Amino acid sequence: MRGREIYSAVEKLRRTEHRFVKWWRKENDFLDYDLIDRFVDNINASEEIDGLELLTMAEMWDVVKRIAGERVKLVHDQKGDTVEWVHKGKEGLHAEVCVYIPATLMQIFDVETRGNPVGA
Repeated sequence: MRGREIYSAVEKLRRTEHRFVKWWRKENDFLDYDLIDRFVDNINASEEIDGLELLTMAEMWDVVKRIAGERVKLVHDQKGDTVEWVHKGKEGLHAEVCVYIPATLMQIFDVETRGNPVGA
C-alpha cells in the first residue's frame, strides 16, 4: 500500500470508536502504533506499508498494558477514568496520574518503547 491507498484504507475502515492505527511494513519486522489523525497527517506519496488495523481505546489499552505491565493501572472513579503510571524519570521512579485519553496512551506507549516500533 502506498500514500493514497493508505489514506483511502484509513477512511474506509474508520469508525467513531477508532482512535489509533497499528501498521506494519512489507518486511513484517515490526509493528508501529500512532494516533489516527497524526498518522494520516504524516502520510506521503512515497510511503509504503504492508497493512494496517484501526484500534479503539480499549484495544490500545491492552497494548499499553502488555508493554508496561504492572507500571500502569486504569482507575475508574466518579471523577472519570485515569491512568496511574510509574516510570523512570530523571531522578528515579516517577508516579503520574493521567487522564484516560488517546494522547495519554500514546505518550505512555512512546516512553515505554523509547519511541521504537515493537517487534512483530
